[in-house]
Amino acid sequence: MIRQDFCRYLSAKKTVDDRSLNRWVYQTLRTTLAAQTHGRPLAILEIGCGLGTMIERLWDWGLTPRAVYTAIDREAALIAAARLRLQEFAARRGLHFEAQAATLVLSGQGREWQIQLRPEDFFALAVESNPRFDLVLAHAVLDLFDLDESLPRLLSLLRPGGFYYFTLNFDGLTSFQPPYDPEFEAEVLNLYHQSMDRRQGGKGGHSQTGRRLLQGLIQNRTEILAAGSSDWLVWPTAAHTYPAEEAFFLQYILDFIAAALIAQTSFDHDRLKAWLGRRRDQIAAGTLVFLAHQVDVCGRRLDVG
Repeated sequence: MIRQDFCRYLSAKKTVDDRSLNRWVYQTLRTTLAAQTHGRPLAILEIGCGLGTMIERLWDWGLTPRAVYTAIDREAALIAAARLRLQEFAARRGLHFEAQAATLVLSGQGREWQIQLRPEDFFALAVESNPRFDLVLAHAVLDLFDLDESLPRLLSLLRPGGFYYFTLNFDGLTSFQPPYDPEFEAEVLNLYHQSMDRRQGGKGGHSQTGRRLLQGLIQNRTEILAAGSSDWLVWPTAAHTYPAEEAFFLQYILDFIAAALIAQTSFDHDRLKAWLGRRRDQIAAGTLVFLAHQVDVCGRRLDVG
């Protein structure tokens, strides 16, 4: 069951994601797509869509005038929340929103997108091996997967010459400022990164997914069109507050770290409690700066043969 605070976290991080996404990578994708599709409806698949924030973002950023957009997530509660959120998004933008059986139609501003939100596991979909999509998206999710297993399946869903856009792939650096107990913090963050590498016996993602993804895309016969940093960077305003709900986002990041280390039996948990308490106090005081290094990449599948 999805916790309500996790839904709030996904919503809170949207402003952070918007700021972090590498615009050069995105513009390269958009320009190349426009040249290749000539205005026909774009068949899009997004895996791990969560609350559907990428749908909102790509509409606002004018990705394409017409799309048939399939968005899947294995959590049915997130799909239900995404459906409601998309309707609210349409109302805020003055767009027409219509539910036609399993398809939602979003239209206005000279555009029309047909959207299917489906509670489905990516691996079940990938078994079909039916290359029917023009564009496959994965936003802030590939660092939860074993790339050796998932990447070939993901790319197999692309038509020959089809495009991919993989964003916010974590790549091994987490930082908090100002310094506090730096030697211990280095140990905390090292163990936190190691916990990513050990998920599901080493088959549940990696703390250096960004760099591994680039190599995997080359090995799987794709052409990388653009790649660049998409670091999360959160800092306080002059009034010692954070934009939107970014203070909650920071608190949740600390929760992730605490949950990852709670099972470390040889770890100094009293010292961890003090470290977490200091960092939470800094969020409340509006003095904490947070950085996580990530990578965006777009490209296309090369024709087979």
